[in-house]
Amino acid sequence: MKNRLEQLQRIMNERGFDAYVVFTSDDHGSEYIPDHFKGREYLTGFTGSAGTLVVTKDSSRLWTDGRYFLQAERELKASGATLMKDGVEGVPSVIEFLKSLGEGIKVAFDFSQASTSFVEALKKELPSVSLVDYDAVEEIWQDRPAVPASKAFIVPFEQAGEGVKQKLDKLVAEVKKNECDFALVSSLDDIAWLFNLRGDDVLYNPVNYAYALVGEGHFILYIDESKLSEEIKTKFSLDGIVVRPYLAVYDDLKAISGKVLFDERKTNYALYLALKDKKSIPVFPTTLWKAIKNDVEIANTKRAQLEDAVAMVKFQKWLKENVGKIQMDEISVADKLEAFRRASDKFVELSFDTICGYLANGAVIHYSATPETNTRIFAKGLLLVDSGAQYLYGTTDITRTFALGELTPEMRHDFTLVLKAHIALSSATFKEGTFGNELDVITRAPLKAEGKDYLHGTGHGVGYLLNVHEGPQNVSPRGGLLAPFYAGMFVTDEPGIYVENGYGIRHENVLLCVKNGEALGFEPLTFVPFDLDAINVGELDEKEREWLNAYHAEVFDKVSPLLDEEHRHYLARVTRAI
Repeated sequence: MKNRLEQLQRIMNERGFDAYVVFTSDDHGSEYIPDHFKGREYLTGFTGSAGTLVVTKDSSRLWTDGRYFLQAERELKASGATLMKDGVEGVPSVIEFLKSLGEGIKVAFDFSQASTSFVEALKKELPSVSLVDYDAVEEIWQDRPAVPASKAFIVPFEQAGEGVKQKLDKLVAEVKKNECDFALVSSLDDIAWLFNLRGDDVLYNPVNYAYALVGEGHFILYIDESKLSEEIKTKFSLDGIVVRPYLAVYDDLKAISGKVLFDERKTNYALYLALKDKKSIPVFPTTLWKAIKNDVEIANTKRAQLEDAVAMVKFQKWLKENVGKIQMDEISVADKLEAFRRASDKFVELSFDTICGYLANGAVIHYSATPETNTRIFAKGLLLVDSGAQYLYGTTDITRTFALGELTPEMRHDFTLVLKAHIALSSATFKEGTFGNELDVITRAPLKAEGKDYLHGTGHGVGYLLNVHEGPQNVSPRGGLLAPFYAGMFVTDEPGIYVENGYGIRHENVLLCVKNGEALGFEPLTFVPFDLDAINVGELDEKEREWLNAYHAEVFDKVSPLLDEEHRHYLARVTRAI
C-alpha cells in the first residue's frame, strides 16, 4: 500500500501538484460503488463506504466519519495514511486542511468523481486554488476492473404504482415551475425510479449506469443500449423516450440552449462544466418523490418485510439452538442467514454486505468479516447482525443483537438502554414539518442521560427495490435538514452502544411515517422479535413494556401464519408478554 501512495506522490511531483484528492464515489455521487471506482481503497486498504483521501508531497490523510473510526485505524496501518476523524472537534475538514496548505496551491483530482457541491465549497474558501482534472488512479492501477454492464429490467406498473410517462410529465411541470427548460438527472436511484428501470451495475443496489435529460418534448435516457432488451426499447419508444449512448450526455449538454435544473450533490464537476445556463436546488424533485412511497410501494414493501421476517425467525431459532453445539464463526453465520433468505422465490440479492460482529467486532460499526478477522462464535456474549435483502417487491434492512449465553450486567443494561432509545423514536408523535435532527434528539436522550452516545446517524431512508440508503430524509444530528418528514417516507430506527474491545449493540427496524391525527408518527414495517434473553425488564417503564408487548404480539400475528408448526411454537415463546 505504501508503494502505491509513493507512486502517486511521484506523479504529483512530476506534474507540480501540491495535493491530490481521491473521493469515494463514481461519476454519479453514489454511496455504494463497483470495484472500478474504489481507487481510495486500492491506494490505502481502507474498505469503508465513506472517506476522502488527500495526498500531499510528504503526507497522506484519510477523512472518514464515526462509523469507521475503529475500522480505519486497523486498515490504514498497511498504507501509513493518517486517520482524520471527520466531525470530531479540533479535526480540520478536507477543505480546511487544503486551505492550510496556502494560497495559489495546485489541487488535482478526477473531476468526474468530484461532486459539484464540494468543488464550489472549496473554491469559495480558497479562491486562489488552481484545479486540475487528472485521474492518477488510472495511471497507477494497472489491472483496474472494468465498469459493470448488467442487463436492465422493468418494474411493471402493478409493482411501481405509477407509470413512467406520468413521472416524466410531473418532472417537466417541475422544470417549468423552476423557470428552466431541462432537468439533468444524475442520481442512479433517481433514474431507476423515474424510468421504472432496475439493473445490477452496483452490487446490492439494483441500478444501471445512466443519465437522463428531461424537458418538454424531450425524454432522453443516456445508457449503454446493449443493456436494454427489445421489449424495453419498444416500451420506452411508446412513452417518447429516446435512448442515447451513456457518454453522449457531455456533448449534448454543451450543445443545448436553455436553462438546466440539476442537483449539485449528485452532478460531478466535469458534467457541471458542460452546463452553460443552470440552476441547482437543495432537494431534487425526483429524490423527494422517490422517498414518499405510494400505496402500491408501501403494500409491496410490507410483503417483502414479511418474507424477510420468516427468514430472520428461522435464523434466530437456528442460531440460539445451535450455538455452542456446532462450530460457528462470523462468516458461516452470515452465510447461513443468507441461505434462509435465498429460500424465498422473491429474493433478488442482499441489500448490503452482512455485518456479523461477535463481541469486540460488534463494536466496529460497519464491520465486515474477512478471512483475516473472522472470529469463532461461542455460547456466551453478544452477536450483532445487521443485514438486509432485495426482494422483487421491496428492500429490507434490520439489525438484531443476540444473547448467545452468559452476559455481563453491563451488557444487559446497555441492551435495554438501546431498546429504550429505539422505542423512543418508534413511538414518537411530531408535527408536520419536523426534520430528522429534532427526532434524533428524542432517540439519543435515554443514552445521553447516562453519558453515552453513538457515532452514527439514528436512521436513513430506504428504497423500494433500490438503495438501502436513501434520502433526502434521515435522522441524525448534522443531517436530515434537506427535507422534513412526510407521510409515506421510510426511515430506519437504529440507535446503538459500542464498547471498544468489548461488544456492540444495535436495534434496527424500518419505520413508515404515517398520519397520526393532525400530527405524524411511525409504524413498524419490520416484524422480528427482540431478544428477550438480554433485556432487564425492570429497567423498562410501563409504557415501554406496553410498546414491546404490543410489538411482539403484532410480530406473532403477522409472521406465525407463514411458518410451520415448529417455528410457530418457537415464535410464540420468543414473543411472549413480559
